[in-house]
Amino acid sequence: MINFDLSFFFKEGINIQKSDIYKKNLEKASSIGKSLINDYHLGKNEILKTFTKEYQNQIRNLRANINFGTKMKVIIGLGGSSSGAKAISHYISDNIIYFDNLDYSYIDQFLKKNSVKNCIFFLISKSGDTFETLAITNLIISYAIKIGYHDIYKSIIAVTENKNSLLKKFIDRNNIKFIEHNSRIGGRFSILSETGLLPFLDLKIKVEDSSEKYLNLLNDTENNSSPIKNAAIIFTCIEKYNLNIYCNLLYNYKLKHFSYWFHQLHAETLGKNKKGLTPITSICPKDHHSMMQLYLDGPKDKFFNIFSPQDEVFFDRFGKLGFSNIEKYSPQELLVEQFKSVVNVFNVKDIPCRIINISDHKNPQNILELFSYFLLETLVLAQMSKVNPYDQPSVELIKKNI
Repeated sequence: MINFDLSFFFKEGINIQKSDIYKKNLEKASSIGKSLINDYHLGKNEILKTFTKEYQNQIRNLRANINFGTKMKVIIGLGGSSSGAKAISHYISDNIIYFDNLDYSYIDQFLKKNSVKNCIFFLISKSGDTFETLAITNLIISYAIKIGYHDIYKSIIAVTENKNSLLKKFIDRNNIKFIEHNSRIGGRFSILSETGLLPFLDLKIKVEDSSEKYLNLLNDTENNSSPIKNAAIIFTCIEKYNLNIYCNLLYNYKLKHFSYWFHQLHAETLGKNKKGLTPITSICPKDHHSMMQLYLDGPKDKFFNIFSPQDEVFFDRFGKLGFSNIEKYSPQELLVEQFKSVVNVFNVKDIPCRIINISDHKNPQNILELFSYFLLETLVLAQMSKVNPYDQPSVELIKKNI
């Protein structure tokens, strides 16, 4: 359902297959891919284990202990504790509420407009000491107690590491349902683990149908959907074009929060030792009227993922109102023409881009394929950049100051 069009990089005048730099990077990426697979088989990489049917069955078994009922789902968590789930929510158009920032106005409005008695709360913090998560939790529980709803503790499912944290002590004191956060998986890598998938267990999605195939592609240097081949291309472009920015150009608005999830994954994993590209999101065709001029005629320091429009038809045709510049197309055809025009101009101007085509956009497996692919690509790029993909040392400095 996900298809990578890499034709830009192999066209006449660009053809990086002839480049010694690309050949060197492909060999390096291939070696890293084999190392990752070897670590997985040796049980050294818990992130890759989440891609498998075995791990997903363990997650699905948790369903028996959760009574979703008809309650509104509310997720409290910052960064990787919620961003992946929010991307799924936005893609499948569900109604989950997210508290993922210290937005006191939003919290206040939610409590005024909704009954906490009708909510099931997923409280997520890997460390158990994330102060924003604790602050939001404090306000919601304090409000519930104030209005006399002392059973709120029975409506909370907490996901955190099994260690002596503020949150774990709170869970134990109040007999809150506890699910252990895998200590070997950092928040930004946790979307295919319990952390990311718990709120969606009632949907009975088979994650492994989307994820396992990408593990196999870690040994493939020819397939256009291989993280190995793509990482080698990106790394070659970084060296050849002196890139600074990595832009997701979206023609499907439902991918907005996927792209925001990618921001954290890419920035926190690769932004070290004065290395890394700055990830940004551009919503199209809206940004044809704002950012596109810069993309086309500004600094050539950007790499673009151009995501195709969704293929679901919402309107059959335009009315005959004399708007001749649009009425010769169907609404869907008009959007596709805009997408194709941008791809064509990027090619004419030799702006590094790959096209990510998605078919059957309504299928939630698509978003899971994107998670699976980009997790692997980012891990490969980190090792090619010789940075530790799993830490965020400078962020820890801020936490210590706070």
